[in-house]
Amino acid sequence: MSRPQTTNPEASPAARFGYELRKLRTEVRMSQSQLGRKVGYTGAAMGAIERGIRLPQQRELVEQCDEVLGVNGALLKVWEECRSDGNQRWFYAWLEVEQQAVVLRTWQPTLVPGLLQTPDYARAMLAGRPGLSAEDVERAVKARLDRQAILTCKHPPMVWAVLDEMVLQRPVGGAAVMEGQLNHLLAIAEYPHITLQIVPLAAGSTVALQAGFIIAQIREGREIVYLDTASKGQVIVQAKDVRHIQVKYEAVRTSALAQNASQSLIREWMQKWST
Repeated sequence: MSRPQTTNPEASPAARFGYELRKLRTEVRMSQSQLGRKVGYTGAAMGAIERGIRLPQQRELVEQCDEVLGVNGALLKVWEECRSDGNQRWFYAWLEVEQQAVVLRTWQPTLVPGLLQTPDYARAMLAGRPGLSAEDVERAVKARLDRQAILTCKHPPMVWAVLDEMVLQRPVGGAAVMEGQLNHLLAIAEYPHITLQIVPLAAGSTVALQAGFIIAQIREGREIVYLDTASKGQVIVQAKDVRHIQVKYEAVRTSALAQNASQSLIREWMQKWST
């Protein structure tokens, strides 16, 4: 059975906006189709927005909804907050994919992936970005933690995470932060829908050391890739390019330890950070 769309307003900016739109619409006893007709959209399109599949990009649409629902700019205020919620705008496209995913496969050669980070680890990592104020960092940390709601929702995606051993060694935030982060990895590795494997340094050079990536399989069976880059991430949908990343992921996994051995290695490094 396919996983239903999330309606948790904390799950993503799009989910929050959709939640508020649905609440305001039902308060005036208007159907999705009725609202859609008044603003020039189909009822199905309005339903997709309410389910948090996408955050509207056009301010005009939000203003029209405000006017039709008679809420004096309340919806526009929510929309503006959602667009400045701590996620950079270029990341919204991936957030929408992530919310629809039934399987997520990720490879990370340098850092713990965002979905698996503790608040302290995320804060230490984000604080290193030039030009971010303390307020910006906290907003970005909250946005990252909000993403993690998909891991504990009623129908979470299957997650297959492969990390390089260097991730366990890099002192992001210092010893105490690393100890807490590795303890968190061990805890979430017990979730039945999460598989965590480590590629040991003894494996030597492996493919895809240059950058991490995430492969999302969405409900329709289609796969989409998020590729880390030095400036901003890239969402890849072309089948040929996606297949290329899939091959790299499978090649990396051949060098990874089994899950039990991976957990033992994480424990070893956690003990080192605790001393």
